[in-house]
Amino acid sequence: MKKMIFFDIDGTLLTSNNDGYFVPEGTLQAIALAKQNGHGVAICSGRQETFIKKMFGDFFTSYIGMNGTHVVHEGKTILQKFFSTERIREIMEHFDAYNISYNFVGLHHGWGRNLNPEMIELLNQVYHLGDYIITDWEPEQVQAGAMDCIFLDKDHYERCRPAFTGSMVLNLHPGGRSGDLSFPNQDKAQAIRYFCEHTGIDLKDTVAFGDGSNDVTMLKTVGIGVAMENGVPEAKAAADYVTDSMLCGGIEKGLRHLGLI
Repeated sequence: MKKMIFFDIDGTLLTSNNDGYFVPEGTLQAIALAKQNGHGVAICSGRQETFIKKMFGDFFTSYIGMNGTHVVHEGKTILQKFFSTERIREIMEHFDAYNISYNFVGLHHGWGRNLNPEMIELLNQVYHLGDYIITDWEPEQVQAGAMDCIFLDKDHYERCRPAFTGSMVLNLHPGGRSGDLSFPNQDKAQAIRYFCEHTGIDLKDTVAFGDGSNDVTMLKTVGIGVAMENGVPEAKAAADYVTDSMLCGGIEKGLRHLGLI
């Protein structure tokens, strides 16, 4: 039976060193082999379309971006959700009360708030899209479907933790200085369900690879969830199988273990 395979980006397909972002050797070759075997492949990430295309070109023609608010199937957008202006104001009121630094993530720009120059530089490096952050804006100008939060240090993060209430999921990035935020009923799992409904794919015929806190619902929702050894404990606990780490051929080993290549 052919499968639809979803891949997270950061910590699963992509990492970085002093020279910038890179995909570990053999990763894309293994995925290409899965495609040759007739399986579908797609990104499922907090990253936006612009970053996906910059890093992977046309390798992936289907992808879920911005933690589930942008869904593309074979190059065609089938879902695009932006926060309403009213919701933007609600979020601002909530997080400003905790003095949190954050950014509303859009397709081509981000709308940053409470950011110092160091944070702006950090975020522009993280997004890898040039001068991505806009700091002078009004709520009605924002066209964003996701959020990132930024912290000065570990103590700052601990002071901010009470802000992440209810079912919000903060997925901390390596180093702990930033993290992407998923909201209830607006996450990777919901987007995968939508993708499958739109394309007629049965959820039992889906596979997902992930490593972060925002991958937990995805790994529980698909037919087979695969966590990377370098993933957070919650992701590994949610998975049906734990493959090797990203830098040790985890994607190839996981695909071979499942008989997909």
